[in-house]
Amino acid sequence: MSPRLTPKTFLATGLWLAALATAGFAAAQPAAPLPVIEPPPKAAASEEAPPLSVPTPAPLAVPPISEKEVAAAPPPAAGEVKPPGVVVRRARYDVAVLEALDKVTAESLRFEAAVGRPVRYKSLIFTVKACERSAPDEALDDSIAYLTVDSQPRPAPGKPPLAPRQTFKGWMYASSPGLHALEHPVYDAWLITCRAAAPPSAPAR
Repeated sequence: MSPRLTPKTFLATGLWLAALATAGFAAAQPAAPLPVIEPPPKAAASEEAPPLSVPTPAPLAVPPISEKEVAAAPPPAAGEVKPPGVVVRRARYDVAVLEALDKVTAESLRFEAAVGRPVRYKSLIFTVKACERSAPDEALDDSIAYLTVDSQPRPAPGKPPLAPRQTFKGWMYASSPGLHALEHPVYDAWLITCRAAAPPSAPAR
């Protein structure tokens, strides 16, 4: 016996069929296009398989060099000729020519200082220990002096002299006054040259 189809049941059945038809229509619609994915780039050359090891070929034999292909060495310059085993020493002199400058008054004075004899310039005392010139085989003709400079103001009348204070000790170069210069707030001094002392003159008869 089939169930009785009432108006309420008929209405419910119609709504269910309509919903089913709608769902089938939606499923039949074409899907949206998928995004295109590019293939990954090829691996770099460094990721490729390593090449096969190739054995290193044996070195070729080099033909000997004949004497004609060897260039002769240039002759040495005249100033570079040195006898074997001979050392050329610098010539030493007994007088140094110095120049001093007072930075306050702009007064300068050129004077001579014999080796081993202190010479005073205002409040400075110069004592030359050695003075020499460049050797003939040296590239630069220069004068070099080793000296000390002490600062000692003149004593006031009736008072004992103050102890000297050393302000410079070392070599001075005539060609480069600023290489090893005197550092003093008031005075400046540099070497001019080295020379031999004049021979004593014969007494007049």
